[in-house]
Amino acid sequence: MTEPNEASSVALDRHEPHGDATRAHSLFSVPMAIVQTATAGGYGLWMVLGTSLALGLYPDGRGEVLVPLAIGLVLASTGLVATCLRLRFAPDWHGWNPVKRMMPTREGLVAMANYLPMLALAGLARGGNDFWATRLAGAALMLCSLATLVYTARAAARPLPADLAALANLQPFGRTISGLFAGGLWFWLCIEGQMPTGPGNPWRLGLLAVALAAGVVEGMRWRALRRFAADNGAEARTVGGRWGLSLLGSRFGVAVLSVGLPCVLLVTHGEPATQLLTAGVATLSCAIGQCLEHRLYGVAYAQLATG
Repeated sequence: MTEPNEASSVALDRHEPHGDATRAHSLFSVPMAIVQTATAGGYGLWMVLGTSLALGLYPDGRGEVLVPLAIGLVLASTGLVATCLRLRFAPDWHGWNPVKRMMPTREGLVAMANYLPMLALAGLARGGNDFWATRLAGAALMLCSLATLVYTARAAARPLPADLAALANLQPFGRTISGLFAGGLWFWLCIEGQMPTGPGNPWRLGLLAVALAAGVVEGMRWRALRRFAADNGAEARTVGGRWGLSLLGSRFGVAVLSVGLPCVLLVTHGEPATQLLTAGVATLSCAIGQCLEHRLYGVAYAQLATG
């Protein structure tokens, strides 16, 4: 039997091409931007936490494990909660509506698998994180979170035209990089209170490398937009005119919020008492920037699709 999201894909293919702009508006709406950004950040946080525990690099302490687990739970579950509350912008969660259907879709099962190692870590956290079962549960959480970001990205793009899926950058690489960077900043916020890190710390340098990859992905997104505009005879709108200049300025502002400011704060070494505030500002800036970036792509696509 065809899955609900697969059936909707077939139905959408019967619509006129100009209906793509309407679907873009729905996908890139402000509530959906917030939900998708929060969800990716939650899985990214669990990935970083699980990797640190699996490698034995995370400091001991029960609260040190439970706090990032709880924050990741809140972030990763926003879409499921919105669906259960029957909010208009979230009719299903990975193609599954728990109110209307008993069994989840394959994507829903993959996403739900994260809760098993998460609960296992919550029960195993007893102050010492070198126990083999704790490290094994951390590795399982990391793998489940990565699998969710990769597998559900394809499902999210299923009911969309190929060009819109490329512009949304819902393919696994882009979504994983964005989620990993946001999750890394949430992780930094969680650990800064008990384990201050210097500007040359290898963990910070790794996060800066992820930020560089995120910048490359952003460039790939906008090149895809330029190709789409050229195919539709609207390339001039993306490089000139009032709208083109406004788009360029918006892109610059979004890049500063999502990547630029967090990177500056990562390499800035202030007083230990201010590091927690610094991490909080960087995390908030990245979250706002990624939401605005998601929305900006939708507005740009809708403008070009309607001519």
